[in-house]
Amino acid sequence: MKANLKILCIGLGKLGLVFSQVLAERNGKTFGYDVNKKILSSIKKNEKSIEPNLNKLIKRNKRTFSIVNTIKEGIKLSDGAFLVLPTPSKKNHEFDNSYILNSLNKIGPHLKNKKNYLINITSTVNPGSCEIFIKMLEKKFNLKHGKNFILTYNPHLIALGSIYNDILKSDLVLIGSNLKKGFRILKNIYKSFYPKQLSKLKMLNLKEAEISKIAINSYITMKISYTNLLSQISDKTKNIDVSKILNAIGDDKRIGRKYLSLGAMYSGPCFPRDNLNFIQYLKKEKVNFSLLKSTDEINNIQTTRYIKIFNQERKKIKKKPIIGLCGISYKENTFVNTKSPAMEIYKKLFKKYKIIFHDVNYHENFEKYNFIKDQKKFFNSVDVIFICYKNEKFKKLSKYSTNKNKIIIDLWNFTRSNNRKIFIKNIGVN
Repeated sequence: MKANLKILCIGLGKLGLVFSQVLAERNGKTFGYDVNKKILSSIKKNEKSIEPNLNKLIKRNKRTFSIVNTIKEGIKLSDGAFLVLPTPSKKNHEFDNSYILNSLNKIGPHLKNKKNYLINITSTVNPGSCEIFIKMLEKKFNLKHGKNFILTYNPHLIALGSIYNDILKSDLVLIGSNLKKGFRILKNIYKSFYPKQLSKLKMLNLKEAEISKIAINSYITMKISYTNLLSQISDKTKNIDVSKILNAIGDDKRIGRKYLSLGAMYSGPCFPRDNLNFIQYLKKEKVNFSLLKSTDEINNIQTTRYIKIFNQERKKIKKKPIIGLCGISYKENTFVNTKSPAMEIYKKLFKKYKIIFHDVNYHENFEKYNFIKDQKKFFNSVDVIFICYKNEKFKKLSKYSTNKNKIIIDLWNFTRSNNRKIFIKNIGVN
């Protein structure tokens, strides 16, 4: 087996571009392909990215990473392809595999003379999808799995804004294959990622790996909803700090501290949809899904809860308050605002109140909202502030001087103030 396989990375979006750069840095020669010319132009210019480490990686990898113009060219130059493509959710919450299928249709014609060409699916897919992909390639292009190509499933447990560190410091790496050859090939690639930690590679068959990916995220969402369930107790009970309760619970090693602290609802491009997808899969398999349904229901009531707390706290402001939403995206170091707390609160309040947004980062898309980049100016322009994601720079909001009452509703319980004019409501503390 070759020491370092040449890899084609198909899909250079938010995850694909970072992952292609890690491959180029750790494994060696890597080729990138994307149909989006704007993305390719941005890579060539190495335009400033909000994603940590990305610009440095692109600069360092000039000799080991290059863009190809067609999939045909990429396959000719490579020993395997990583497909890092979007699988958007359908109305029934199943993932749409059309981008992957479209790519496989372009790959298939060029595999006839290949031997054991790796096709590694990195996108999150519905359980059972990989076996469908294999059958399609075999039937449509007269290929043999295990001879012309080897299809594996290898999704990554990462979050936008920390992709590089999440890849290299991952607790585990899911490796799905129905062939021993598949395990060997991916193990060979990941030796350069985790030279002394190959035990973190979890070898599963394709369907086991597909279920594992959505099951992991669904378990995490369950844990987040459990903390929010406990947090709700403080809305009804005085003299209680749920962060202390969670701190005590987290010391039990059977439970652990991760995702067990006061914070906002779960959001972003993965957690909400993976949980809903798992519900849909369990429905199809006629397995009880009530636990996951409750997880989703608790998450959905958080926005209503925030509004109720706002209506209680706003009485400290004598006039109709101007609302400030601090943090448009769902977390720091990304512009993605899919189901972010800020956008969910905005949907509930924008018809009744003037709303101003602020974020530590700027994106041209923010201009469609009433957006103020300068933090102090933002503070002076509003009466009630929701802190929607955790960022150390947001702590300054509680330190500014003011002559009129201000309310800060902190969804993450990390701001404090000694100013008598600034009233801080930490969610989960009464």
